[in-house]
Amino acid sequence: MRYRRLVGRSMFLVLFVGLMVAACGSESADTTATIADSTTSTTTTSTTAVTPSSTTTEPPDMQELQVFFATGDGTDCSEVTGFVRSVDAGLDQVSAALQLLVTGPTVEEMAAGAGSFFSAESEGALRSVSATDETLVVDFRDMRQMLSNASTSCGSESLLAQLNSTVFQFGSIERVRYEIDGSCDDFSNWLQRECAEYTRLGAEPANLDTNERASGSGCTPDTQELPDGRWFGFATGVSDTNVTFDLACWFSGSAAADAAAEDGEESPPPNDYYIRNTNDQLRTIPASGSTSVTWLPTADPADAATSSYAEWVEVWPTRSYLPGLWLDIEGGEITLIEEQYVP
Repeated sequence: MRYRRLVGRSMFLVLFVGLMVAACGSESADTTATIADSTTSTTTTSTTAVTPSSTTTEPPDMQELQVFFATGDGTDCSEVTGFVRSVDAGLDQVSAALQLLVTGPTVEEMAAGAGSFFSAESEGALRSVSATDETLVVDFRDMRQMLSNASTSCGSESLLAQLNSTVFQFGSIERVRYEIDGSCDDFSNWLQRECAEYTRLGAEPANLDTNERASGSGCTPDTQELPDGRWFGFATGVSDTNVTFDLACWFSGSAAADAAAEDGEESPPPNDYYIRNTNDQLRTIPASGSTSVTWLPTADPADAATSSYAEWVEVWPTRSYLPGLWLDIEGGEITLIEEQYVP
């Protein structure tokens, strides 16, 4: 299975109609909709197209796919129905369908009974779609606060039904894992579940090495240069142009408990996080000209400040409090630095 890595009912009309109307609503240009039974093919059709920018005036070739949203009266939390969308034929179908899903139903689709925690507000939530061995990996930016109601028992069942139905419409996909900032545990703990991979028959425990369950993009890359992604560690030095970085493993939730137990430490660890740093390798990573930094002048998170990279570098040598930090890397350069508060 090969996919390009890209950076890229009513929701319980009886119980949650107020929430869904407020949360949903990216509007399509021209949509007609009728609903079919959720166990059969969809008859909802949208002419809205997701297309890359083009320098020609020729209309692109189009392809149809389905995006599954919650429908029904709320008695079945997993009830979903597919809504047909048209997209540029040159786009990867799986990535395009998931991008449309996280943007939420259109006004016309909501009028036809569609609901979702996803909305125009969560449009940028999809970080990447990739494949490892036979598993599709769908990575989201941290959307937990944005979609806080999805963490309820019924809400999580509905969210997973929308995701799985959208993914498994494509016959080439047999297994999928969902992550937040590279962590299956962060995604699953948010939904009050264990890290799992989903098949057409249901959930199965994800057989991942503990280090593979670290938050972010991981902590054991095979290369000297860190690939694009989100990485935790410690700055051992900074300059006007780069950061000397000591990569470490940040674990939370059940992953933290398992990693601490493996290392012979208190498990579950205090405050629900655990840091493993057993590799002395240092990496020099360039900062981009527009790197932004959210940092902690003191150990009090209420004092958090946001500044340019140059301002952060200027005060760094004088600081007595230097917590761990997260680096967002794009195109081989640091685009965002966020210092990690720990209790």
